[in-house]
Amino acid sequence: MYDQVINIIQAIERDCDPANTQYIGVNYWPIVRLRLWSAIAKRLIIDRKAAGADNVTNTAPQWKNVDAVDAVQFGPQETGLLRAPKSEARITLDDSALNPDMLFFVRPEEHGDNVSGHRFAKILDSLQALTRPRFSCAKIEFADMKTMEFRRYFPSMFIAPQMASGNIAFDPPGQLERFDDVTMAIARHDPDAATLPSLSRDAIATDIGKIFYFARVFENALNTLKPKALFLSVYYHPVGMAWMLACRRAGIATIDMQHGRLGPIHGMYTHMNNAPRGGYDLMPDRIWCWGPKTKHDIEVDLNPECARHRGIVGSNPWLYTWRHGAIAGLTPADFDEFATSVADRHKILVSLQPLESPLGPELITAMKSSPSHWIWLLRLHPLRRHTAPEIERMLDRAGIANFNIEQATAYPLFALLRIVNHHVTVFSSVVVEAAAFGVRTCLIGTEGRDIFSPQIEKGICTFTPTAETLLAAIKHAADDPRLPPSDDFIDLSEGTVERALSEIMAA
Repeated sequence: MYDQVINIIQAIERDCDPANTQYIGVNYWPIVRLRLWSAIAKRLIIDRKAAGADNVTNTAPQWKNVDAVDAVQFGPQETGLLRAPKSEARITLDDSALNPDMLFFVRPEEHGDNVSGHRFAKILDSLQALTRPRFSCAKIEFADMKTMEFRRYFPSMFIAPQMASGNIAFDPPGQLERFDDVTMAIARHDPDAATLPSLSRDAIATDIGKIFYFARVFENALNTLKPKALFLSVYYHPVGMAWMLACRRAGIATIDMQHGRLGPIHGMYTHMNNAPRGGYDLMPDRIWCWGPKTKHDIEVDLNPECARHRGIVGSNPWLYTWRHGAIAGLTPADFDEFATSVADRHKILVSLQPLESPLGPELITAMKSSPSHWIWLLRLHPLRRHTAPEIERMLDRAGIANFNIEQATAYPLFALLRIVNHHVTVFSSVVVEAAAFGVRTCLIGTEGRDIFSPQIEKGICTFTPTAETLLAAIKHAADDPRLPPSDDFIDLSEGTVERALSEIMAA
């Protein structure tokens, strides 16, 4: 179904020449593409929920309001950097962070795992753990009083734009060049999208204005820190794009870390046929890929003359650690107790997704009809953990009691995959991570069926759109041995992470 979305976007791109959509010399097309991808996918896919499915409040993560934080200046005052001692219980931030080889930008919600009693951002912190001490590392976040003081496994410095703005010459307002051509092309190929406020001139101008403002703040800090490369996960939001622009201006390489299954169709990574030769200023230079399949998906339809936005195979650093590193201390102290408590039960891990209807009626029926010794471990998406009470009420109304949400969401994914018997999802990338632990998956959505067709052919997955087929597949798999661990999608060969880092840092 996502092929419909990308086909519309590509038709629009052929019609309006995105290489010439400029704002003060910066190509703003990635903002338009992001808004097109979101709007068209919502209409054609996300809003087509199953009849009778209950909705949850599909909002962003919520953080508690606080009156003040224990934060102090860190480094030169003009950079606007802070440190929050209460968030540094494991490691104290010292001056070495002001001269890093590698800089990691992390959003607070990425700290989803608990390691040794500290919050761990598995995508970026795992790479940092594997990198030290070969390269010096520093982590940076946005200064937000709501999120600055929870305890992190690796400490962060926090950038406060209001502190840095005094010595910055900000760009004057500009014009969205060729925007009339953009709106006419959208109207020709998707009249419904053309009328959306999110694709109006004001909306795009607001985003590019934010990007230019934050880019100057970040550039100011980068001129002090001088890292060789900036790493982040999920670049496609105004703050992420501002980092891309700031690094481009400062001559610093940018790498977006794969956070899930990105291909073969993703509006912000693949099918960049019309990318300009020098690449887009608001997109990363390289995409860190789990394996060669993702690298192929990114590059197969990339303009061959474009030197940027290409993939580099670096494995999944967190999974790589669990396969090749020392994992003692990576699970919470009470995990063994939980594992013992469910040892005699048939454990089905369900990876929920940030959908308005995360529990479709067929899944509800299957859970209600399942044997009493089964337990459904419902793992909420990292961006939807605050919806747990709504999910619990939904299940209570259905008369379902054989489930667990709290521990299934709180414990590290890979610790759970070591003990579960089966995995269920609509289309989560946990499919390929589960396969690395020999766990089969039932796909309960047509998106998953389309995305994971290669895994279906290999017996890693089964498409089970009804309660009856889901229950039958889980029961059938219970009689079979665990799959041999599959590295088909994720390159877990030793040395993969190190080789990717060497290539990036030597460039």
